[in-house]
Amino acid sequence: MTKFVALLRGINVGGHKKINMADLKEVVSKCGFAGVQHYIQSGNLVFDGKGTAEAARSKLERAIENAFGFPVDIMVLSENGFRGEVAACPFADGDSPKGELDPKFLQLAFLKGTPDAAHIETLFSAYEGPEMIAYKGHTIHIYFTEGSGRSKLTPLLTDKKLGVPATARNWNTVQKLLSMLDG
Repeated sequence: MTKFVALLRGINVGGHKKINMADLKEVVSKCGFAGVQHYIQSGNLVFDGKGTAEAARSKLERAIENAFGFPVDIMVLSENGFRGEVAACPFADGDSPKGELDPKFLQLAFLKGTPDAAHIETLFSAYEGPEMIAYKGHTIHIYFTEGSGRSKLTPLLTDKKLGVPATARNWNTVQKLLSMLDG
């Protein structure tokens, strides 16, 4: 068995794509996955299963659309894959942001696939904001120096601009998912 992390994109935000976590756990379990745990209402899951992350993603996307009546993009990473993406964060040392960086301003935008290099180059070359950003692996690491709410970077992290869907998680959520993998 392999441990997986699944990050559902855009559920329970602003009253759209509402999914009850107990119902979601049941759907995931019916897909043959075990030990399903969730963290908060925004679609963060840890579970055990067989096969690849890609196979798990495909199975979950079909099952969730069938159960809830709408499609949801899901990023699924194996435990090793998730740990690797988090460890690659250039703004952190281990489980803490570097130096004086505040964890509430650090986010990781997990990508569903590999974006075309031109999309990433366009994003990085066109943006001159105060945020610190880095692309490593299948994740864009972002330190929002003034918070993400008013950032001009946030609207650029779209499917159209990146060429692939993305879903961001703050550093505290990432750390909670790591502790769930350990538990």
